[in-house]
Amino acid sequence: MMPNLDRAKWAERQVEALIEMGDDPLDAEKFVADALAMVPEGEDPGTWIPDAEALALSFTVAAADVADARADWYASEDVPNAWKRLLDATEVE
Repeated sequence: MMPNLDRAKWAERQVEALIEMGDDPLDAEKFVADALAMVPEGEDPGTWIPDAEALALSFTVAAADVADARADWYASEDVPNAWKRLLDATEVE
């Protein structure tokens, strides 16, 4: 069984890692809190894996989330232009 103090330390490390990767601190805290809320009491959040149904029910994607991701994709210097065009690709018959 993982004590609450260890779960809090785990969460703090995860938030710090997300911030170091460039995530907004508030977004990082919310994401980690949501992820930790899914982990059953007594399970190690570092190794516990949710089943597909639990995972699907836990997160929703709003139209604004899709728009933000799309804007980030197009603005990223790390994504080659050829890959950016995939978002707008259509099948040609």
